[in-house]
Amino acid sequence: MAYELHIVRPMEIALEEWQSLCVSDPSMKLENEFARRNPVTGETIVSSGKNSAIWTSPLTQQQYLFDYRRGMISFVYSDAAIIKAKKIAKALAGSIEGDEGEAY
Repeated sequence: MAYELHIVRPMEIALEEWQSLCVSDPSMKLENEFARRNPVTGETIVSSGKNSAIWTSPLTQQQYLFDYRRGMISFVYSDAAIIKAKKIAKALAGSIEGDEGEAY
């Protein structure tokens, strides 16, 4: 399983704040369902992701998932995602931490 990081702050991030941030950022797209193709098997995998957003890197066009749940925004560790997450955290007056509370 991939290692997750989280955008957090002392007071929970409100769903409305997250949605507003995504709407105001053209590189983010709110999604409620994701369909992706497994590159090995060719199988299409569909999963629900209520209040999740896909960020498309303007440099590589690669897509990354940012998932809002329980007052924080979670994402899978990658160098590109961390760069975007730092911008999101700054906009929400938050910080980034790992599953064990370590700061990023």
